[in-house]
Amino acid sequence: MRMITVATILLVVFAVWFMVVRIKGFSKKDVVLKMAAAVSFVTISGTALVLKPSVMGGYLLAGAVFGALGDLYLGLSHILKEKKKHMMFAGIFHFGMGHICFCQGLLHQYSTGDSLKYVLAAFAVGAAFAAVLGFGGRKMGLHFGRYFPVVLIYGFLLTFSVALALGLNVYHGWENTQLKLFMVGITCFIISDGILSRMYFGKLGNAPGAVIWNHVTYYVAQWFIAISILYI
Repeated sequence: MRMITVATILLVVFAVWFMVVRIKGFSKKDVVLKMAAAVSFVTISGTALVLKPSVMGGYLLAGAVFGALGDLYLGLSHILKEKKKHMMFAGIFHFGMGHICFCQGLLHQYSTGDSLKYVLAAFAVGAAFAAVLGFGGRKMGLHFGRYFPVVLIYGFLLTFSVALALGLNVYHGWENTQLKLFMVGITCFIISDGILSRMYFGKLGNAPGAVIWNHVTYYVAQWFIAISILYI
């Protein structure tokens, strides 16, 4: 547990330091600090898995690693401007893979034949959200351009993750601590990505408030999902 405490402190320190630097603009320093924060939440996940081994915990650790790689590629997209397109695609891809891992972990641990209706409902919610993005994105002030296909897929995966966690919590009567912790984390995730979409594809840009809230909710999300491994 001491390692988790130390890693949590480092996560807070690096996350705050990163946000202070990031508000001033994009730089190599903010990428380094962002990766330091990412290593911290991956360390929390890994340590939690060592303390409480489980198949689901392995999936959540894999999701954290994919999230860290997503952070790296999105950060590099602002530094390697000639490769921005490829870095953006890679970043979105790795975050999407992270949500696939989260969903696989939930399904492995908690899904039964009786819960199938909740799984199907979550799938329908994800598909509906992707359709809303596809047909209504411009009306919401979001312009995805060349990233349109991958954003729709990612939007489906993210929303499916949230809806699946909600459905399984309902199915299990909100009595499972790990599921509730995961629900807090994945809810913060969708809030963070909602802000991020306005920053990348809307008009928020690098607004200080957007930078702060986007990353505060993101790191809170990663922490809750990581710490939930201890309660599987």
